[in-house]
Amino acid sequence: MAAQMPEKNSKQTIPGKTDPKRSEYITNKVLLVFSGCLLGVLGLMFLNNVLGYSVYWEIGLAAIGVMRIVGVVLAVIGVLLVLREKKRGFDMSYRVFKGSTLVVFGIALAIVFSIVDYNAVTGIHFLYVALPAYAFAYLIYHSYQPEFFIIAMDCAAAAGAIAASQTTVGEGYEKVLLAGVLVLYVLQIIGVAKVKSDLGRIRLGDKRRYVFDFSRNAYVMMFLTPVIMAAVSAAGLMLTGRVPFGCMVAAGAYFFITAVYYTVKLV
Repeated sequence: MAAQMPEKNSKQTIPGKTDPKRSEYITNKVLLVFSGCLLGVLGLMFLNNVLGYSVYWEIGLAAIGVMRIVGVVLAVIGVLLVLREKKRGFDMSYRVFKGSTLVVFGIALAIVFSIVDYNAVTGIHFLYVALPAYAFAYLIYHSYQPEFFIIAMDCAAAAGAIAASQTTVGEGYEKVLLAGVLVLYVLQIIGVAKVKSDLGRIRLGDKRRYVFDFSRNAYVMMFLTPVIMAAVSAAGLMLTGRVPFGCMVAAGAYFFITAVYYTVKLV
């Protein structure tokens, strides 16, 4: 998505354009994430069916506890592997299966089953949406222009806040959800303005510097999208009836239109 040296720009560092090894590595990572999320959804569907039978309820609860422990154990093993890799000086730059991958997988497994353990029915239904959403966000982050990832997150925040307000958990917290997304959008506008004033430069700490070659169009979209999504969020969270559903559709339509535009740009 971005270069780590000032003389390079985001267009020159899109995966697949400069380094074949990096391109293959990114492709494998995306495939691994998609496969993991798909298997996660299938596993949750099976668990949901098990919990649906009273005779198997205790078995299902025991399985949830075991999987959470397995996640913690895998994370610990992953940390040990990371330490071993660093001690022996292994170059794991373009390897998908490594200690850090196991750490992330273990933590994700522990979090997923902690959510399910907290509230089985609501947690599973939430993960039905969250896991595929994460997979698509991961794909967009690694495959599309940086500005489209930001646009996608804006749309997801609006639709997610509205959807959350329609659940038993989020009901009655409409103003809190609206305040949350508005703060997010304001911070984005401030951040984009800062990047634009610095000619696309982002500095993280003393060593890491990213330079993006954003076009005028990209800045317009990154300024305009949060404003539009703020209005969509306000309407969907403050109004009742069919308006919330219509606002979620509007956020999805906006995302789809921009997705088509940026997909064509990649060709």
